[in-house]
Amino acid sequence: MIVGLLCRHYKIYQGLNFIPICNDYENPFTLFIGNNAVGKSSVLESLNTFFNNGYWNRTKNTKSDEAFIAPVFLMRKDEIKENIDEKYYQVLLNLSNYFWEVTEEANGNLRNNEVFEKFFQFRDELKYKYGKDTYLFFILGLDYTERSKVYYSTFTTHLENSLNESGVDCRDIMIINTIREYYSYIYIPVESITSEIIKIENKEMQDLMSIDILYEIDNILNEKTFTKKNGTTRKVSLMEYLNTNLDDYMNTINQTIGLIDESYAYKVEHGYKKNLTPSDVRNRILEAYFSIRTLKKDKKEIYELSSGEQRIALIDIATAFLQNKSDNNKRKTILAIDEPENSLHITKAFGQFDRLYNLVGKNQLLLTTHWYGSLPITSIGNVQHLDVKTERENKVYINTFDLNNYFEKRGSLPEDIQMKSYFDLTSSILSSIRSDQCNWIICEGSDDKLYLSHYLNEVENLRLLSVGGCGNVIKVYRYLFTPFLEKDEKRAIESKVLCLIDTDDIMHDLEISSDIKGKLKLARIQPERNGTIKLQAVSKSGYYSPTEMEDCLSPLKYYKSIKEVVMDTDDQELKDIFNKFKFKEGSTSSRVKNEEFSILEPKELVPFKEKKRIFNFLDDHYNKFLIAKQYTSKERGELPVLFNLIKKYIEE
Repeated sequence: MIVGLLCRHYKIYQGLNFIPICNDYENPFTLFIGNNAVGKSSVLESLNTFFNNGYWNRTKNTKSDEAFIAPVFLMRKDEIKENIDEKYYQVLLNLSNYFWEVTEEANGNLRNNEVFEKFFQFRDELKYKYGKDTYLFFILGLDYTERSKVYYSTFTTHLENSLNESGVDCRDIMIINTIREYYSYIYIPVESITSEIIKIENKEMQDLMSIDILYEIDNILNEKTFTKKNGTTRKVSLMEYLNTNLDDYMNTINQTIGLIDESYAYKVEHGYKKNLTPSDVRNRILEAYFSIRTLKKDKKEIYELSSGEQRIALIDIATAFLQNKSDNNKRKTILAIDEPENSLHITKAFGQFDRLYNLVGKNQLLLTTHWYGSLPITSIGNVQHLDVKTERENKVYINTFDLNNYFEKRGSLPEDIQMKSYFDLTSSILSSIRSDQCNWIICEGSDDKLYLSHYLNEVENLRLLSVGGCGNVIKVYRYLFTPFLEKDEKRAIESKVLCLIDTDDIMHDLEISSDIKGKLKLARIQPERNGTIKLQAVSKSGYYSPTEMEDCLSPLKYYKSIKEVVMDTDDQELKDIFNKFKFKEGSTSSRVKNEEFSILEPKELVPFKEKKRIFNFLDDHYNKFLIAKQYTSKERGELPVLFNLIKKYIEE
């Protein structure tokens, strides 16, 4: 994936800049936010220049020989090794070894340089998090004036001297071409014309389409099905058949005109290929066959729809192709979209972003936005807040936040963003309730959302939203509380909203009602002393025992899911500890930490510090998500009590 960008003199990024993009390899998602003209779209546009030879928008009144674009890459060694030529994998391996270890001593210009201090700090955090033994880390860049060679920013001379001694040509442009072949970078600018982009014969759509379609055409052209008789009989491909017959035809033409004067002849200029290739014919097939087939919705041409409807159609088509991408397609996709919410009514914004978030994992997703309601609704990847302090200042200031704890870092957040994000989100929820009459469940994390979706997928007109923590669920409830109290608003709302939280170690007290009867409810998951599950009011009164949604699942199914995830790790010590336990037959809950009710029954005496290893593993945010994915991949079975209660509340 792309983790960062070094650039100089590209649009607003005058001078040398390091732009962090993403530090989450498992969830490569980045949201760029900030006011207009602070450089959000410039990042996406510069990457399009690098990958697709897009227009190089150089900063005005700057020296052309100083301008460059250099993305910073992080790749798993095993993934890239299987999919590129061994020669270039070895080059990338050498580059990675260099960039993992290089220091400011490589060049005097690196010392006391604020930009490279940030770069080295970012690099070292990735090294600590992922490790150089498993991942490749390197820079590949293009110089504005010399695009036939790879450029490595200030490292170029030192790197060239270091690697060329071992016979490695680190400036070979084929290194970049190899990466361009491995990645498909699809850029959709805000001013793009939807009806043009979604033409199947266009590059963007070909990048989105399953590569199998393109390979299938090539296979047809290359398959040896035609019989050629030229002294000996043999099978030839359609391409060879076409080229041979066309060559014969051209020879006949040249012979004919040669009868007048032998100096006449149709010939190919030096340096041009003489024969048709499969890609030549394939492109003509795509153009001729698909150009007469235009996308329609409700029998209307896409260009006849409103701008907002066109934007929705564009995202729908992109997500449809990427969600159904063949596992055989090893090419990695990076989807970069400027302002997915552009021209949309507020009721549609949530759905637009929700569809896009579902693409993260197999694909890297880069978005810019002014709809801050997108911030609380995801707990993966990074948000990059860009700002320019004064209108005359050219320097872009960037603050990076992890989206799984974005609102916990209140001290460094711009004051207006937190308030606006919840206002945008709750406004979108209220608007969708009025227009679509759908019910909502607001939960804490993405793992909770998976469990709810697994058990409630048959409940009609239900939307699920995770907002990354108990405090955020309560905050959404508070924002919704006042509108739901209004008599006119209450009469207009026929749907229900359930804000659902775990019962944490810290007791919450709202100081307002946690239930507006029949419409809006804030509830915590709570088993009673007799084991009965309840949706309890949020207050300091009543029975209180820390409980998570994971404690209310099918016991055996949850145990198997934990075991499968543990055994899939590389942590042999953790596996050995887990194998000291077995499933406790007769378990009525899926609790793990509670000694009395735990589904883990020790086969032998297990020290508490070893039990703690398992507890810590289960508390990890990413592991919780992996276990939830494993659990929800299994047959649904009988509805546990908690989900029956939730279903009953929604459908009553």
